[in-house]
Amino acid sequence: MKTVATRKKGEMPTRKERSLPRMMASSRNLLLTLLFVVIFSFFSNTVLHFFNGYNIYQVSQQGVIIGLLAIGEALVIISGGGAIDLSVGSMLSLSGMILGYLHIVLGVNIWVSVICAVLVGGLLGAINGFLVSKLRIPPLIVTLATFYGYAALALQITGTRPLPDATQRNLPQSFPDAFVMLGNGNVQDIPWLSWIPRIGGQAIPFQVLLIFLPVVLITLFCLRKTIAGRYLYGVGTNALAARFAAIHVWNVRFWAYVASGLLAGIAAVIQTALSASATPNVGDGMNLQAITIAVLGGVSIAGGEGGILGIVLATLIVIFLNNGLGLQFGDAAGVWQLAALGLLLIGSVLFNEFLRRRLALKS
Repeated sequence: MKTVATRKKGEMPTRKERSLPRMMASSRNLLLTLLFVVIFSFFSNTVLHFFNGYNIYQVSQQGVIIGLLAIGEALVIISGGGAIDLSVGSMLSLSGMILGYLHIVLGVNIWVSVICAVLVGGLLGAINGFLVSKLRIPPLIVTLATFYGYAALALQITGTRPLPDATQRNLPQSFPDAFVMLGNGNVQDIPWLSWIPRIGGQAIPFQVLLIFLPVVLITLFCLRKTIAGRYLYGVGTNALAARFAAIHVWNVRFWAYVASGLLAGIAAVIQTALSASATPNVGDGMNLQAITIAVLGGVSIAGGEGGILGIVLATLIVIFLNNGLGLQFGDAAGVWQLAALGLLLIGSVLFNEFLRRRLALKS
């Protein structure tokens, strides 16, 4: 008769148990890399104007925005307990409208408005976190409600009109050039970064190198090397054990939502600078993309598992897949893009479960 080995209380996990998440991450990241290469190669050979520097430049600009939202979404889901954030797109829209209203309507300094927009994003995330962690309302219900609520507030500021508003001649009709460069500039515009080579004739977008990359590296460091990261994974893996270890579970989840809100605020700043306007419905649909990227990147919907490298790879897959389909089908691309996102989402969930079971048997 077989005996099942059990670990006694307080006993450290075995080397195989500790290596299982790393094995899963390595296998998944390899597959994501191959999938990206296949998608990129396919559209490069079948779609006109896909593989050129200008198109890649534009796609990478938009990729920074959805990538920031996906990182925030991943932090929330990793915290476990069924945590999810359906409101990231609405937080982006509302934060962007606050930025536009402060500067265009009230005349607040643009950089003060930028800081306020990011802080508003953090505040919106804190509201989500408070309702989930303190009042114990299910995350799905909370973030679905705030998804609608934040979107309604964004629309309430100007209706459906963007800022600047061409119909309001008494108000400024543009954002400052220095702010617009935040979303449209490139590293060649900065003297001390002008040595960085161009790719395909195009310089690297400013926000990729000086905003997205630092956020990725900081998040990666925090998750891997800090006690906050260990707490986040610990709470997501086993909340009861985390409580026994004197970890404040609900505080960890609260700050995960705050981080998601702050990243949505940063994304709102970049989106507003990129389009040179604040639009109340600009975040529509971004929540679904962020969730898809998080799950595709290896974040377990059960919590306690996921990494930043997978999120970056999944972001590349989604943005270039959407771009390729957009160039291929034109006005009819929306249907294909939604279908592709749905297939990626269900496929990634099934693959995560398959990989978990297969590697668990091997270990």
